[in-house]
Amino acid sequence: MRALDVAVIGGSLAGSTCVRELIRAGIDAVAIERDRFPREKVCGGFLSPGAVAILDELNVLETIRSAGAVDVRSVRFRTEGGDVQLPFRRAGLGVSRGLLDAVLADHGAMEHGNVLSVERTAVGRFRIHLNDGSVFDAKVVIDAAGKLSRFGKLKTSPQFGVQFYEKEQRDDAMDFWFFPDGYGGIVGIEGQRANACFLIRRDALHWYRDKPGCRITGPVAYRSQSSDYIAVGDAAGMIDPFCGEGMHHALDTGRMAAASVRRGLADGWSYLEMRRHYERERRRRWWHKRMLARAVRAALEFPRLRDAGLRMGAGWLVDAFWG
Repeated sequence: MRALDVAVIGGSLAGSTCVRELIRAGIDAVAIERDRFPREKVCGGFLSPGAVAILDELNVLETIRSAGAVDVRSVRFRTEGGDVQLPFRRAGLGVSRGLLDAVLADHGAMEHGNVLSVERTAVGRFRIHLNDGSVFDAKVVIDAAGKLSRFGKLKTSPQFGVQFYEKEQRDDAMDFWFFPDGYGGIVGIEGQRANACFLIRRDALHWYRDKPGCRITGPVAYRSQSSDYIAVGDAAGMIDPFCGEGMHHALDTGRMAAASVRRGLADGWSYLEMRRHYERERRRRWWHKRMLARAVRAALEFPRLRDAGLRMGAGWLVDAFWG
């Protein structure tokens, strides 16, 4: 059995960001991940300007750029009612999830295995059991296990994510389509490819299954109803893909959780106090984007309202999400 300060269940964007920040603070932490990186995952491939800034703070931005990530300087909204193109104040990046995960997970504190159970001990610590018989004893547990994490309760929708690559070199704009089956976008990534990702209804999946390399995930989970753990990334509730802030949310919540734990360990807080401090910070920084994304998602159901809104308010929307 290995004793440590923090065990992070999940080693993708949120989990690896959290572990990196904890290690930088001198805290003994590991990420427990079932997959090996690089691995493919349904993802829009767009790093918003806010996400790019965090990668710079984590000292991995130049590595990602050197691997071929593509600058994204504008967005083109495409609907049946016409197109609208708007520039970003700060550039985002297009990058495959396989590359991004692999770079962030290269922190030297990754353990591989499936978590079978997490239990509280009599002295207020956590005992984590893995499928290979390994056992970790930690002061703090962080749930970074993704949108379908079994450690928290998520509200799901009837929509599914669809993702595939196209062999084409694109300009520095992200194209975003709205159509009867759903919505989604395409953006240039490393290797002179394009990453296409859409959120669609279940009954439209048959239109996409035959595309080479197509990956499907769902149903999409949007928000946490309750959790007994410090939950980060999609485990804390998925940000609507419309706003292109999913990876930013993962990176930022991972960083916020690390800050709350770092302070809590230094000041002798209980686990509940750490969780409450983190939840207050997460709500303060992400509540407004969640509510705005929810309102926009509702408006998408009405094509005339959607098209009029994009014509009149697209600039405001771009600044609200990516300014």
